[in-house]
Amino acid sequence: MKVVVMNFSGNVGKSTIAAHLLKPRMNDAKIFSIETLNDDASREGVDVENYKGKQFNALMEEIILEKDCIIDVGASNVEDFCQLMSQHKGSSKQFDYFVVPTVGEKKQIYDTIKTIDTLAGMGIPRKRIKVIFNKIEVDDSVEQEFSLIFTSADQKKHFTVHRDWALVHNEAFENCKELEIPLAAILADKTDFRAQGLAAKEAGNEVEARRFIKLCLLKMTALSAAENMDQVFDGMFRQKSEGAAS
Repeated sequence: MKVVVMNFSGNVGKSTIAAHLLKPRMNDAKIFSIETLNDDASREGVDVENYKGKQFNALMEEIILEKDCIIDVGASNVEDFCQLMSQHKGSSKQFDYFVVPTVGEKKQIYDTIKTIDTLAGMGIPRKRIKVIFNKIEVDDSVEQEFSLIFTSADQKKHFTVHRDWALVHNEAFENCKELEIPLAAILADKTDFRAQGLAAKEAGNEVEARRFIKLCLLKMTALSAAENMDQVFDGMFRQKSEGAAS
């Protein structure tokens, strides 16, 4: 499966979704970061291949024979990426899905709708354009918080969206970035971080002890984040979700 993650707006969690939601559930797929400003994907603790939006031809040479890959398009490169994809007739068919993450701020919501309209205007079928809600609070009503997006889906019918395609705000993602450790690596690590922390404390190494405390807490939050991401990924890509707007 090949997935493009994009939005005209920044700060919606594209790189987090690419690194932590998609990569571990897509056979450890390669991430190609299309960015000219900050390389957010590399700060998620995963390896990335770096390109600029204008290097579309070079990117296609790399991915055309790949079975699984993720294209993380930075906000400053979306316009170039879309223009060059239009010039390469049929190139959009190389991508199975276009995932558009969004958050609850008004600017990001409007930019999300603009991104969707741009993709739909290029002839990409609605079933291949999917919106994912990010940084949701547990008690939020997704349909109320993102009513403009659900209204757009009902009226225009050129993308798919579901209230359950929502990533709950979780400290694990910020902590992974701080420690430069992928979420999947923490989940797979069998180390007893508490025991290691106690040993470091007894040895008088307070710095190391604090690091193990952070890792212990990260493991706890990572487990709940992984459950949430499993549900979202299955709903978006493995199941036909009831109630999806398209």
